[in-house]
Amino acid sequence: MNIDYEYLSRIRRAVTLYTNRKTSNILEGDFHSIHKGRSMDFEDLKEYTPGDEVHDIDWKSSSRMGTILVRRYMTDRRHNMMFVCDCGTKMTGDTPSGEAKKELALMTFGTMAYIAGRNGADYALSFPNASGAFMSMFKSGADHLERLLYEYQKCVTTDGAQDITKTLKDVINNVHKRMIIFLITDVSTLATIDKNLIRAITMDHDLVAIGIQDAGLTGQNVFDLDVGRYERFFFSHNAKLRELEQGIRTEEADIINENCRQGRASVVSIKKESEIIDNIILLLERYRHGNYGYITTTV
Repeated sequence: MNIDYEYLSRIRRAVTLYTNRKTSNILEGDFHSIHKGRSMDFEDLKEYTPGDEVHDIDWKSSSRMGTILVRRYMTDRRHNMMFVCDCGTKMTGDTPSGEAKKELALMTFGTMAYIAGRNGADYALSFPNASGAFMSMFKSGADHLERLLYEYQKCVTTDGAQDITKTLKDVINNVHKRMIIFLITDVSTLATIDKNLIRAITMDHDLVAIGIQDAGLTGQNVFDLDVGRYERFFFSHNAKLRELEQGIRTEEADIINENCRQGRASVVSIKKESEIIDNIILLLERYRHGNYGYITTTV
């Protein structure tokens, strides 16, 4: 089996850049909300709300503060992170910066999986393939990452038997554990994901996503993937078509933002490799602070 180790070396270099920040543990505290429960690990106090366990009321602290406070506990489970990554002909396209979408998808998955493993999480990968959906075991470690990178690299530009929406449904229906679901697809596909599916996912799991931006339909050297040729100058440089395209992209962004805001999911977009680290950090920080919805970044 020939593994492209260049991806791993690029991932390691990218992660090293982030260690110069105040902390390299960007998962710390981000996703604890899905693991609340009774255990020996006390976390903090919060104000009582209907539905909280009466047995968790801290009467001494409540007396001092003048309001009813309950103890919150943290289970000692390892995080489970499921990467749901898109495949197909659309991933053979380019971004507005001219970089290959498939390269950004692979690099984003590899970078985040590497960081997750370094932070003690087990992770798995799922993507559409000819049989419906590939779905790996939850593990961690360099060997696991290399195998998943190789599997995804083989299929990232191959059209599967189903779309990414069906893969998401397969994941939540067949994996019976709570997960951090990290979705990697393009922006146009994000706009097609039904808001009810987003809500169904976030009822039991955490959902964050990165949307890879598509190159424009107008401009220099525009290649049409559907027909397999470069677009004619008359169309690729038409001002009216450019205006219509910008309107469609604005509409897509509004749909993604509203669906994710209502469904309590956070999304950012990328268009080049140099944005991956900063935008992953931005994404997790936004989610940690409850900033749901979609933000288009220009790092």
